[in-house]
Amino acid sequence: MSTEIAPPIEAAPPVETLPRAIFWVAVAFSVFQVYTAAFSPISSQVVRAIHVGFVLLMVFTLHPNFFGRPIPGLAWLLGGAGFLFSFYHWVFESDLTARAGEMTQGDMVVGIVIIVLVFEATRRMMGIALPIICGLFLLYGLFGEYLPGALTHRGYGFDQIVSTLGFGTEGIYGTPTYVSSTYIFLFILFGSFLERAGMITLFSDLAMGTVGHTRGGPPRCRW
Repeated sequence: MSTEIAPPIEAAPPVETLPRAIFWVAVAFSVFQVYTAAFSPISSQVVRAIHVGFVLLMVFTLHPNFFGRPIPGLAWLLGGAGFLFSFYHWVFESDLTARAGEMTQGDMVVGIVIIVLVFEATRRMMGIALPIICGLFLLYGLFGEYLPGALTHRGYGFDQIVSTLGFGTEGIYGTPTYVSSTYIFLFILFGSFLERAGMITLFSDLAMGTVGHTRGGPPRCRW
């Protein structure tokens, strides 16, 4: 009986070894997030979309392997497509709001591409299990009306699913993306600055220097 172990997920390279182009993409990502958090010049939906676009670009360029070998050109092409398509929400923001779910051909293309890229980026970062689970729920939305008994639902069109996932605030651009684009990214960025500046080591040394000589243990209660 063979016990095969799944290959580990590829880790991102250290900052010192990053190509200069990826480094400047990360800088632009950080500047965009800090600027939008400080001044709020654009709507929340646009911030979420461009946030996802930057993430897609970073994921594909940091993990450029295809079929077991790195293909940087293809990685930049896919990541760049996800990044450029994210501006669709900004350029056509008023039209998307006015149409309120009525999909055009351009909306369908952008929505499908973004959904596929998000699935692939998730597979690269988290492994194959999560995309499979999400894909099963996606299939349930498409074909659940044909299931028997309590599993059936009223049915949803393909355009409804693409609209919800790719343009609404209940799919890709839901609450987790909102929190990531407003709070989580800033906390991670601030923590990275502290780490690179040596503040984490300073806090650890300060704690060890002040109370490191005392014995630890569970607290004792006196009744």
